[in-house]
Amino acid sequence: MSGLTPNPCMVCNPRIKFGIVLDYARSLGASHLATGHYAQITSDANGTLHLFKGIDPMKDQSYFLSRMTQTQLAHACFPLGGMTKSQVIQLASDLKLEPVHHGESQDICFIKGRSYGEFLTNQEGFMSPSGPIATVDGKIIGEHPGLHLFTIGQRRGINCPAAQPYYVVRLDQKANKLVVGFKSDLLVSSFRVGDINWIAGPPEFPARVHTRVRYRSQAVCSTLYPMTDGATVVFDLPQPSVTPGQGAVFYREDNEVIGGGWISHIPEQTAASS
Repeated sequence: MSGLTPNPCMVCNPRIKFGIVLDYARSLGASHLATGHYAQITSDANGTLHLFKGIDPMKDQSYFLSRMTQTQLAHACFPLGGMTKSQVIQLASDLKLEPVHHGESQDICFIKGRSYGEFLTNQEGFMSPSGPIATVDGKIIGEHPGLHLFTIGQRRGINCPAAQPYYVVRLDQKANKLVVGFKSDLLVSSFRVGDINWIAGPPEFPARVHTRVRYRSQAVCSTLYPMTDGATVVFDLPQPSVTPGQGAVFYREDNEVIGGGWISHIPEQTAASS
């Protein structure tokens, strides 16, 4: 309803899996909670825990664990982090575990048999009326069925023919307006991040890091500058589809997760088209 694109997995891991579930496991006498995340934990000479990517680049899930605390990592166990997916499948087959192949959770795993749009529509008090679709230069070209059905970088559902495909560039919540543009209009050079969780303490600023703004995107070279309520990320090269509400995760040497926060603001003037 606020025009953000949330990331439920990044909330679930610290609050549910390694919050409520871990607390329950420890109440039963368990020392650790093991999950199937493809990620790795190491400890340095001072006993500080560090979170690293899993060795399988196609399955690495460290992005989703960036908001975990030292206490949570101390009681976490990721046995698959040092294995590839094919090795896991082979091991399961060797041990005659069934099913060896099974469906994996995708998107929002707690919504069964419905789209997220239907889920939101059925929530009490939810309203997202139709409104105008406008280009980045202000031209009205159509009507959208509700802003909750769109996210930055989305191509499907705009349904406005043009010489080039349109993409969602911005959700104007105040005007209930869907702002669209071409692929080049998605590029931004900087953005702000709030509510950052530093896994082993904040780095020295300005900090050179690799920043990942979506699970399926590559972590790219960038610089972090401190702010009172978070940080500003400046890319070495402009990047597409940076989306408020999603998680921005910071890596040291593109391997160790040093922290992650919520993308809060994208200055319009940073767009490459302007």
